[in-house]
Amino acid sequence: MKRLLRTKGLWLAAGSILLLMFLFVRTYMKTIVGIPSPEFEPVRRFYWWFIVFGCGFLAALAFLLWIKDVFNQWLFPLVVIGLGTFYLFALTPFTAPDEAAHFVTAYRLSSQMMGKQAVAGDDFLKHATPEEKERLKKGANVLVRSDDDVSGLYAEPGQRTYNRILTELFSLDHSQSETVREEVPVNATPVVYLPQAAGITLARLLHLGYIPLVYLGRFMNLLAFAAMAAVSVRLMPFKKEVLMAVSCLPMTLHLASSYSYDTAFIGMSMLLLSWCFHLAYEKEEIKLKDLLVLTLLLILLEPGKIVYLPAAGICLLIPKSKFKSNRHYWISLFCILGVMLLAVFLVNRLILSAWAGATESYVGWSEAAGYNLSDVWQRPFYVFTVFYETLVTQYDYYLVTMLGGFLGNLDPNLTVPPVCLTLLWYALFISVVKREGEVVKMTDGQKLWILFLVFTSAVLVLTSMFLGYTPRNLTYITGVQGRYFIPLLPLLLLTIYDRRLVIGVDLRKSAWYLECFVSIYALIRICSTSCLRY
Repeated sequence: MKRLLRTKGLWLAAGSILLLMFLFVRTYMKTIVGIPSPEFEPVRRFYWWFIVFGCGFLAALAFLLWIKDVFNQWLFPLVVIGLGTFYLFALTPFTAPDEAAHFVTAYRLSSQMMGKQAVAGDDFLKHATPEEKERLKKGANVLVRSDDDVSGLYAEPGQRTYNRILTELFSLDHSQSETVREEVPVNATPVVYLPQAAGITLARLLHLGYIPLVYLGRFMNLLAFAAMAAVSVRLMPFKKEVLMAVSCLPMTLHLASSYSYDTAFIGMSMLLLSWCFHLAYEKEEIKLKDLLVLTLLLILLEPGKIVYLPAAGICLLIPKSKFKSNRHYWISLFCILGVMLLAVFLVNRLILSAWAGATESYVGWSEAAGYNLSDVWQRPFYVFTVFYETLVTQYDYYLVTMLGGFLGNLDPNLTVPPVCLTLLWYALFISVVKREGEVVKMTDGQKLWILFLVFTSAVLVLTSMFLGYTPRNLTYITGVQGRYFIPLLPLLLLTIYDRRLVIGVDLRKSAWYLECFVSIYALIRICSTSCLRY
């Protein structure tokens, strides 16, 4: 059986690579002709090498999976970094949602780490240009090197963007002054920007130019995510493949290879999940250091995204029998939850007080009145109908954008095709379904509890955008994207893991390979489209 699966796996790899070549023969000629030369000759070479390296990546992965029979924990982070590098270059800087705002936030933290002035003060205002003063009035105040505020990187990839990146990837900085960028920084916990800020700091210390600075921050974020994902997989006592599959989704990798702080929340949510499951199903006795790690994960994750607060309930999966006594269990539980709730309050007290006391709200993007908490208390049935309408009309959009639809800045032309989305769902299902010989340790009651936690977190995600982003003239909640539900996806998938649903063949390798194939195929399509944009 094992030899048969190896043969089929090699045929799958060979067929997928040949399919790539067949599909892009005509597209390649059209794209090459559409790229002006010699003006954009680097873009031509980039497109050619992107296809070559993409096929080479799949061939190397197939070789490791079925020839060398490698399917272990060290291969996984290498694949994440390899695939993430493709996303780094195919989807250029500032194409991810709100990435420019995340960039200046990480830049501000970098200045603080270096002991330099991070934001513009009165001394800067005295010599500011009219344009800089206008930016300061709008709330932008992050100081950057003057060469780090130049046009050339846009919200969508194109010929000019690729060309600039390729020609300036190894440039040096020649800034003689500082300025403020136009983006307003994000108010979030600094922890989620540490990797990006470390990359920016390293680039500044080495006097690297704007393009390498931007890319080094992105790459450090990717490395941090790969590390968190690898530790999560190592800690997970069973169904490690679930975390591997979620980590390799196109949307996950797109966020991981950008400045988005969603990367940190996805990584930390997987760490929390794997640590709780490690304590619940693998650890024989809970010790103080185990509880300290759990507390640290909770205070890092929950204050930054209070919509995931119910997910902390997976701590209750840890049985009392693993503690020294019932008294020790209850003291530990109340202390951990108390510290977590205190951290949530201290970080979010201004937002929570504003929501609680607001009688009117204003949605800036639509220049219209919005909803507030009084609507929830006074018109509960109407609010219910808004949530219901959202579920009916936006459910498919959430599913698509959670996996990999509308990559870039929600660009409908930079997306994973529908047939590939089906392959991704197949990979997720194979990662969680029970195989012969496996023992399901989760009970039905625990699965119901997990479903309740996922449901309440999802409701909080919708509620946050209902109160903060939805105008009253809309009958559904707007602003919610599928990526917000990625931290909840592993928990939801684990409820499928059941002793009554069994597959007799081990398809983990082929499913994971197909997931990687989807990314390479989608990214080559994205490059084909982007290289024709001016």
